[in-house]
Amino acid sequence: MTDLFGVKFSALERAMRIAAGFQEVTAQNVANAKTPGYEALTFDEELLKAVKRQDKKEVVLEKELATLTENSIKYSSYVKLLSSKINVLRTIATQGRR
Repeated sequence: MTDLFGVKFSALERAMRIAAGFQEVTAQNVANAKTPGYEALTFDEELLKAVKRQDKKEVVLEKELATLTENSIKYSSYVKLLSSKINVLRTIATQGRR
């Protein structure tokens, strides 16, 4: 994507993938909050994967829900940025035809 749209698009795409992965792991924690013996997961943004917590703490539902909300806001912002950049390209493309 870098060649066609530039570095900013690639950075937004990467940020959106990270946010989506983070959301998936946190949603799994919420879904399993009451599962006996379940060990909460965290998301390592550098490696883009979920890993077990070393301290094996229980899921704190309020914390996980706050994390989901915060991450949803980030993802929504990324989508809006990407959309505005696509709209600029669309405008440039349509103005070029005139």
